Amino acid sequence: MIFLPALGLGFAGSLHCVGMCGPIAMAIPVGSGSSVSQFGNYFLYHFGRISSYALLGFLFGTMGYGLNLAGIQQGLSLAVGLFMVAFIWLPKLFNGMGGGVTRLQSKVTGFMAKRIKTNRPGALLGLGFFNGLLPCGFVYLALAGALVSYDPIEGAAFMALFGLGTTPALLAVAFSGRKFGSLFKARFRKLAPVLATVVALLFILRGLGLGIPYVSPELGTTVQTTNACQ
Repeated sequence: MIFLPALGLGFAGSLHCVGMCGPIAMAIPVGSGSSVSQFGNYFLYHFGRISSYALLGFLFGTMGYGLNLAGIQQGLSLAVGLFMVAFIWLPKLFNGMGGGVTRLQSKVTGFMAKRIKTNRPGALLGLGFFNGLLPCGFVYLALAGALVSYDPIEGAAFMALFGLGTTPALLAVAFSGRKFGSLFKARFRKLAPVLATVVALLFILRGLGLGIPYVSPELGTTVQTTNACQ
């Protein structure tokens, strides 16, 4: 069940960040060959980007595994859901993060600028990988989701699916140009916080442990069985 929010958060993130990542997607040096060749180059770029997300998800899933062993998984899921709501609707609370984020973004974009001039496979993979490290609010939310997967592999899968959810919109911008990006900004961008809030509510319900199968299971409980004597 946790993987559906990953795709939903990725789709919401694509609606939000087409304005930020769209110019990068359009600037990828895919060459002037056939459509199949260009699509292959886009595939390499997005594979690198999703691989970067998966690596981050593995790291955060590992941290979540340790916290799960400490027995605080229910409170953590609730805290992550509340963090998501605050991040989406009260962004001013997180303005203090801006300085460090800006410095990191400057370093990553500088590295990317040197590699955006060539369409060699290694360069495209590297470009996508480092694009995945760009600071982004929705990536932070997805990492919080990977944290409460409580498992390194599930954390990696969560982030990979998040990246997959962002891909269709970025591909559409890359192939259709600025017109599609303007359409997203004008008609769909307002949906992003709504979709992200739905995901946050799912994490809150999961943390409450209301006994609802798949949505809000009771955490930390065991099912006891008894053998009947004949």
